[in-house]
Amino acid sequence: MEVSSRRDRQRAATVAEIKAAARKLLVGGGLSAVGLRAVARELGLSAPALYRYFGSHEDLISALIADLYDELTAYLIQLRDSDPAADLGDQLFGIAGGLRDWALAHPAEFGLLFGAPVPDPLDPGHELTAGHQAAMRFGAVFVELVTKVWHQQPFPSPPEELLGTELLGQLEQKAEFFDGMPPGAVYLALTYWTRLYGLICMEVFGQLHWALDDASAYFAAQLREIGEGLGLDCPPVDDDSGSA
Repeated sequence: MEVSSRRDRQRAATVAEIKAAARKLLVGGGLSAVGLRAVARELGLSAPALYRYFGSHEDLISALIADLYDELTAYLIQLRDSDPAADLGDQLFGIAGGLRDWALAHPAEFGLLFGAPVPDPLDPGHELTAGHQAAMRFGAVFVELVTKVWHQQPFPSPPEELLGTELLGQLEQKAEFFDGMPPGAVYLALTYWTRLYGLICMEVFGQLHWALDDASAYFAAQLREIGEGLGLDCPPVDDDSGSA
């Protein structure tokens, strides 16, 4: 048992070293730089030796994605729980700002998580991957807060007849992920999520420089509009931002 435990610890340490090397290559050269041979060279190993730990390049990338999602999720949970007196709105604003902060501090990692195509949802095995399950844990941080906001005080949302039968049917299928929120509320939550996600992507990928030297005040204004749409008490506008 002791020998087996020691072997398990050694294997876990090697797996951690492999993923750390893969992350280093990702930061230095993008996803295309994270090949098994490149990772092996980084560690002074042979490429075939890596197959004892990861069966394929896809397995390694999925494991790296899982680690990054879990790192981000832990950071957001820490922010959410840092102030016991914070209400739901403060918690939601906190993790939204935290997502932006993490993304700006880790653009290569953010690009891997949010800038690359996701696995085909029609692939019956994609939900079993470590990366997908970690992504669901990340998403749950936002979904749980939004559903709590709605159950505490339902926010106004589009009437179902305006959504159309096709969209309405898809939203109804996802109601279980939103703790019973009606389709209109799910629609609004999804709309605000894509708005937040798109804004952060544009800033991280350098698509706002033409208009804004510093997107901080714009992000704060957008976050305030989202909060108001959800019926939250929004933080006051920072006088230093130049807003009225």
